[in-house]
Amino acid sequence: MKIIAKIVCLLSIFFLSINSNAQGVNKRYPFVNTIFSAGLNAFENDSGYLMIGGVDSGIASIGIVQTDFEGNVLFQKTIMDTNLAYFAGFQGSLIKVSSGGYAMYGSVATSSWARDKLYRFNSVGDTLWTKTMGDTAFDQVGSQVKETLDGGFVCVGQNTQYSGQNWVVKTDSLGAIEWEQWYGSGVERPTAIALTPDSGYIFTGWTRSLGPGAPNNDNIRITKIDKQGNLQWNRVFGQTDDDNAWSINTTQDGGYIFGGSIRTVNTDSRTKHYAIRLDSQGDTIWTRAYNPPTLANSGLNGFRTIIELSDGNFIAAGQEVYTDSISFSRHDGLIMKLKPNGDILWNKTYRILGMNANGTDFEIKDIRPTNDGGFICGGVVYPSFPDTGTQDMWLMKIDSNGCVDTSNCVIVTSIESHTQLEEEQYTLKAYPNPFVYQLTIVVVLPQESTNAYLVIKDVAGKELCRTKLNSATNQYNIEGKQFSSGIYFYFIEDKEKIILPQKLIKME
Repeated sequence: MKIIAKIVCLLSIFFLSINSNAQGVNKRYPFVNTIFSAGLNAFENDSGYLMIGGVDSGIASIGIVQTDFEGNVLFQKTIMDTNLAYFAGFQGSLIKVSSGGYAMYGSVATSSWARDKLYRFNSVGDTLWTKTMGDTAFDQVGSQVKETLDGGFVCVGQNTQYSGQNWVVKTDSLGAIEWEQWYGSGVERPTAIALTPDSGYIFTGWTRSLGPGAPNNDNIRITKIDKQGNLQWNRVFGQTDDDNAWSINTTQDGGYIFGGSIRTVNTDSRTKHYAIRLDSQGDTIWTRAYNPPTLANSGLNGFRTIIELSDGNFIAAGQEVYTDSISFSRHDGLIMKLKPNGDILWNKTYRILGMNANGTDFEIKDIRPTNDGGFICGGVVYPSFPDTGTQDMWLMKIDSNGCVDTSNCVIVTSIESHTQLEEEQYTLKAYPNPFVYQLTIVVVLPQESTNAYLVIKDVAGKELCRTKLNSATNQYNIEGKQFSSGIYFYFIEDKEKIILPQKLIKME
């Protein structure tokens, strides 16, 4: 059982003086003759801020907005085709390219098929080239792209050729495929990918083939592969209800930071903002689930993006849904700045000032640092009466303290409470690993743990071994002859929680 320690903090509010020269932006951007638009990416460039996302005028398209540093529109562009629907991928699907301009990974579709599409833009958003991947026999949905060390690209998306597996494609600098690999079984939905210090890659997404609640509920999958796409390890997190995976990035110590949401069914059943920090081997350093302010329970709570900053802290952005005596299920943009150990430095919710507090909803999809030490954010404005506008892109520039208003700043240094999911009281080791004849697994449990099991599964998620654990017994011997050669995963299951999932290798 992951011990859940609740830390109740006093609610502190500080008013800080901010440099009056800092420039904030907080605006919505409709497109002419469109039903809706959504900002998925935001960048600072020489002209101001560039935002790219989805636009729909009856046909799904890609919208581009360039503003100056005060948020005034310099130009808008739309990438569209009357015979095709274009999708701009997930948050963070746009990247800057070292040789200049941008690349983006999304999808193109008709009523009968969908295929992944890699875009290459110049510095002002003009299309240089595109590459369409996959085939019309199966559906492919592009999520995210990163530039590789050799100047090419690595892309992650979903491919239904093998029951909706994770699909990773490595291309050269012009988009020609060098290799492609599929991962997982059953329903998989990847969302983000990052480069790793060893020249490999790590991606995350939803899985219904691994973890508690599978195959009926979503769990969090984090997968590490080498530079040729060979599987190195999987980590699975989550509980027996649906959990969400949105963001994965590397950290300065060679490890990884994950952002998403988790529904803690064994405590108060609320969907919470969720962060995981892993070391370079994929072992858990810490996990944190942050409470929403009231009992609103929405799957929309969560971090859409989380990145490490140069000072070792983290900035995370997403959406917070809550209900109070005035508002019912109100959606605000959310930004948290976290310490390296996951403690909250500050957190703030955001909306466009002057808009009806009980109607229009807001969500931040993307956050990235700016040259002045602040951040630029891209997101979505969801209108609701009495707001008569359309669903629009939302651009917000904040300073280093999270403030749009540069005259003074209100910072909440901690929320009312947060939950820390701790695994330090558990030990799980297997030797030898790889093994041939006999496997010894060492387990240490908290003394109060009375309903824990040692579980071994194959890569398809089939359970092969389940042994009741006893806190007084630390060593378990397993005969290797019952296993075929290959890769397996073992973990502690304690009151339906997956603890310390690790990889096993059986050799002939």
